Amino acid sequence: MDYIQNRDIVKVGELAPGEYVNCSIQSSDLSDIDFKNFEFEDCEFVDCNLSNCKWADAKLQNIKYSNCKMIGNSLENAKSFLLELHFEACTLNMSSFYGLALKESTFLNSNLSECEFSDADLQSCQFNDSQLFGAVFANANLEKADFRNALSYSIDPSANRIKNAQFSESGIAGLLDSFKIRIE
Repeated sequence: MDYIQNRDIVKVGELAPGEYVNCSIQSSDLSDIDFKNFEFEDCEFVDCNLSNCKWADAKLQNIKYSNCKMIGNSLENAKSFLLELHFEACTLNMSSFYGLALKESTFLNSNLSECEFSDADLQSCQFNDSQLFGAVFANANLEKADFRNALSYSIDPSANRIKNAQFSESGIAGLLDSFKIRIE
C-alpha cells in the first residue's frame, strides 16, 4: 500500500489505495469510489464530488470536508478507531452515519436531509446552520449536541438521549413532532 504524505492532490478522477497523511484533495470527482482499506489521517477534501462512495473499513482520522457533494454515502462501516469527521458547506443528503461514534464532530452549514443517525453517538456535535429535513435520529446519543441554528429537524426526545443538548426556541416544534400535536 502506498504512503502519501503532505501532498496537494488536485483534479483527479481516481485515488490509488494507500495511506494518506496530511493531504489536501481538491476539485476532484471521486464519485462512486469504494474506499475500502484506504487510510486518511489529518486530510481535507475541498470542492470534491464524493457522491455514492463506500467507506467500509476506511480509516478516517481527523478528516475535514469543505464544500463537497457527498450524496448517498455509506459511512457506517468506516473504522471506528479514532474516527473524527468535520463537514462544512457540504451536501450529504441520504447518507448514513448509522451507529457511528462521532463525538465532537461538526456539521456546519451543510445539507443533511434524509440522513440516517440512528444508534449514533453524537455527543457534543455541532449542527450549526445545517438543514436536517427528514433526518432520522433514533436511539442516538445527542447529549450536549448543539442544534441552536439547525433547520427542519424532527427529534423524538423519548427515543434519544438529549440531556444538555442545545436547541433554539424557534426549533422547539421539531422536538414535539412525534407527539402529533399542533403548535400555533
